[in-house]
Amino acid sequence: MSRSRRRLRVCLLGLLTPLFGEGSTGREQADLSFPALTSPPALHLQREGERVAEALAHYTSALQFENSGKLREALDHYLAALAVDPANPDLAMHTAELAYSFKGRKEALAILQKAVQDSPDIPAPYLNLARFCATYAPDDPFENDRARQTLETALQKFPQKAEVYGFAAITYLTQGLRKDAIAILDKALRLEMPDPAFWLTLGRTAQQIWPLAQSEMREEHVARVNAFYAKALRHAPGVKHESVQLEVAQYYLLSNQLPEARDLCEKMVAQNGHLPARKLLHRLYDAFGEKDKALAQLIEIVKADPKDVEQRRQLASAYESRDDFAKAVPHLEAAIQIGGGEGEDYLYLGELLLRAQLFDKVIQLSQRSVKLFPDQAMFYVQAALAQRSLQRWDKAIEAFESADKMAESGQGELINHRFYFQYGITLERGGRPDDAGRIFEKSITLTPKDEAESAANTMNYLGYMWLELDRHLDKAGELIRKANELEPDNAAYVDSLGWWYFKKGDYPNAVKELQRAISLLAELQPDDAEIIEHLGQVYLKMDDLEKAREQFEKARALQPTDPRVQKRLLEGLKKTGVAP
Repeated sequence: MSRSRRRLRVCLLGLLTPLFGEGSTGREQADLSFPALTSPPALHLQREGERVAEALAHYTSALQFENSGKLREALDHYLAALAVDPANPDLAMHTAELAYSFKGRKEALAILQKAVQDSPDIPAPYLNLARFCATYAPDDPFENDRARQTLETALQKFPQKAEVYGFAAITYLTQGLRKDAIAILDKALRLEMPDPAFWLTLGRTAQQIWPLAQSEMREEHVARVNAFYAKALRHAPGVKHESVQLEVAQYYLLSNQLPEARDLCEKMVAQNGHLPARKLLHRLYDAFGEKDKALAQLIEIVKADPKDVEQRRQLASAYESRDDFAKAVPHLEAAIQIGGGEGEDYLYLGELLLRAQLFDKVIQLSQRSVKLFPDQAMFYVQAALAQRSLQRWDKAIEAFESADKMAESGQGELINHRFYFQYGITLERGGRPDDAGRIFEKSITLTPKDEAESAANTMNYLGYMWLELDRHLDKAGELIRKANELEPDNAAYVDSLGWWYFKKGDYPNAVKELQRAISLLAELQPDDAEIIEHLGQVYLKMDDLEKAREQFEKARALQPTDPRVQKRLLEGLKKTGVAP
């Protein structure tokens, strides 16, 4: 039976490798040059050219027959091509496998043995013969172990060829002869070979002989495999061998020997700023939690290759994780400019711009993005937030309205209760409280039941808005009480409840709730001054000027930043008899 068919590496001018180059040991290379066209012989193929043409024709026919499943016909043409170029080891192996199916093992062996005779000074024919003998069992069970004999011959003839040691070791391993496989690699390890590629090849083989995934044997296996990579490093000093050093570093990384990988990458970066080593070193520093070092390497990587989109994105993400949004922005912009971007990329950029407080740039980006991605309502939302931050209330409301219209037409998939909460805040601050109340109520309606915290926040905000406007007090109280039910012991909500009692003229309950709100604050902050100011206002209404003054002084000591609170504190102190 035929093994899996293997396509031979073929090109138009090198269809049969030994005929044109390596492998034609002991014979002259075919002369493929042609005389000048002015010469009469140029009109005819030379003799060697005819051989090439004949081989190509048979090989092409063989491929066509094989691809159509006509393997017997393919074999005839492979044999014809092999007759022209008998020293081609790949062609000989493929032909032998087909011959085994249709002509028997003896015929197949004869093909491979002839390939050995024709190319005795290269390993490939020996390894093909050994592979065949190890794969296809002989009819006579007492026949000599030809696979082993061939491998021993190859090892004697080619003691400096790593592929021979590797092939022999893997062959023995697949036959269940692990001790023999180990003996082969131990023998190779005792050699003094200056070629680092020799040791890299054996290092890859060693990982199959001593699997590093076997946790119970890991320490022993790692030591065994490391010996080959250590020899590769020993014979690969300096900049000219950086490819070898990088492969060893990658081996250390993949085998979870992170300190060794880091040390080697640091050495490579120090000697020549090796870019692939920097990339590995960045990952390693990140794995070790050395964020500053990881960032420094990433910066150098981007400097060395500013058009690397992935590294640009990583650097933007690294700056974002440090809340350094202004530095993240140009790298994400560059990544989009170089590699293009989807809608999510533009949204991410808009978010970074918002966090960096680059509001005008957010607006410019949104104007461009809505043209590129007309079905993305969130670009209007980002523009609205930027306009609001610039206190351009009408433009902010207009942008929110555009997003809301898209949501109503089914295009705003991300429009939810949070969107309407922000929309409501903008309407309130833009002087449209009735419209804000309608939008806040829509936000409450759309809030999922499992997000009680969000619902309570919106209820409290809407209720407090009505209190400040001295409108809809009963509705405000209903909302504030519900917020306190959903989120009990929230100081802000308890403050709203106390202020509602104040607005209703129930001063004892106002004092009670406001004092409770203050007690819920673990450490007073400038923003908490308003709650204390509220308590002072209640005492002022109760004509207890001393307690009112005490609360106003306490609130002023917190140095609130809200100008409205500052103004009310000065007015309250004046009413208690304190000169401004």
